[in-house]
Amino acid sequence: MGLFSNLFGDSGKELDNALNKMKNLADNFVDDDEARLRQNKAAAPSGSESLSNNPRPVPVTPVVEEGPSGDSWGPTMPDEPNQYNSGLSYQEYFTRLFDEAFPAYQIDKENIRDGRAMTFTFSQGGVKKLVVEVISERSNPNKIRNDCRKQQIPYLRYYYDYNGWWNTKSYVTRRTSKALGLG
Repeated sequence: MGLFSNLFGDSGKELDNALNKMKNLADNFVDDDEARLRQNKAAAPSGSESLSNNPRPVPVTPVVEEGPSGDSWGPTMPDEPNQYNSGLSYQEYFTRLFDEAFPAYQIDKENIRDGRAMTFTFSQGGVKKLVVEVISERSNPNKIRNDCRKQQIPYLRYYYDYNGWWNTKSYVTRRTSKALGLG
């Protein structure tokens, strides 16, 4: 039970669900914001061209329809392989991408939630190295992430139907590599 359910009984469940959804979105935005800040920093002027020596990150400006999209986000589909231009289902796309990009790992996949989500468990030498969950944005799961935290196993989540998130090959590979400690 969540905090609101404990305080208000059944009437607090909706508040708990909303709070959990906000926490899930915030966790994923942190990862995406860090990637965008690194990308912006790499593209920023250096040396005497810099306008400020302020070490605080500059807020990322939202992408407009006619402007360029980011690495794996934005209103315009990136011109690189991604989940939506692959011609594959999300299950086939992530399976193929992980198998090709991480051949040194044994990757066990499992359809969960009546086929509406998948988990990929990366192992090496019989040791779990990472659990990746691919879910719908309409999901409100926490069990797998919480189990991973308790077992101190890295955990990632990708959404297969979040509007404007393209799951480009480079983004998924880079983020997964980082979680595996490869880069």
